[in-house]
Amino acid sequence: MREQIENVVSRVADTARNGINTAVDATQDRVGQAGRVVADTKKPVQKVSKATLDTNAIVFRTSKELIELQSKSIQRGIDAVAKRLRDASRVDSVRELIAMQRDVVPAVAGSYVNDVKDAFGILRGAAGEFGGVVGGLRGTTTTKKTVKKAAKTVRKTAKKAPARAKATAKTAAKKVANAVAEAEKSA
Repeated sequence: MREQIENVVSRVADTARNGINTAVDATQDRVGQAGRVVADTKKPVQKVSKATLDTNAIVFRTSKELIELQSKSIQRGIDAVAKRLRDASRVDSVRELIAMQRDVVPAVAGSYVNDVKDAFGILRGAAGEFGGVVGGLRGTTTTKKTVKKAAKTVRKTAKKAPARAKATAKTAAKKVANAVAEAEKSA
């Protein structure tokens, strides 16, 4: 009888030991899987960090280029104003002064149109780079098609800018012509 009890207890102990070992093994597997999952969560953080740094680099570089363009534009404007003032000091009549200004307005408008085109070119390049960053976050690469689509949108906007500048220049030229006419009447 004692042997039978020992056999039963032995089987129960073996079953319990096997159950515990199985539970420990399963727990170790689950913990190992959880560790891998946690380690894999670094990848999105690294991706976002890299994308943030890339975006900052694009923004700073684009800002620098736009500020340099703006500075050059302002310097050209100052030089043009100084030249017009020097030329104005040499004229003999109001008629000459107005005629001289009438010729200057379209040239100034053209200069501003070129600056707008340059600015849109800078923005177009930044948009392409930014598309690459966003594509990297999505796990895709930026295709030529998406860059071309973005460039097309920027070109459309850039095409409107010269028309607006031209309209402004025409309006200014009309005002100058009217002032010349008024000056001629009063002279």
